[in-house]
Amino acid sequence: MTAGQLLIMAAILSAAGGIFCMIRIVSYLGSKGERINWFLLRLRWFTYMSRYRELTTEEYGKPGKFLAGYIIFMLAALILVVAGALLLNQAW
Repeated sequence: MTAGQLLIMAAILSAAGGIFCMIRIVSYLGSKGERINWFLLRLRWFTYMSRYRELTTEEYGKPGKFLAGYIIFMLAALILVVAGALLLNQAW
């Protein structure tokens, strides 16, 4: 297994962590009485992130940990997939 393939696999795991944080954010909003449109989740995702930040800041005084987790996981996935693709392309 090459280094590029390992980075791609790490990117997939990081994206899975981001999806877990997304599910937790939507679950939190649902528990607070927010209506979630599951069909349009990807189109309205930034609205839900903003609402999560507002609610958790009101409740705890700072944004919730799943918002930071989502951002970190997705940025890591982006960086890892680009690095992996470059390494795979270099091997050709």
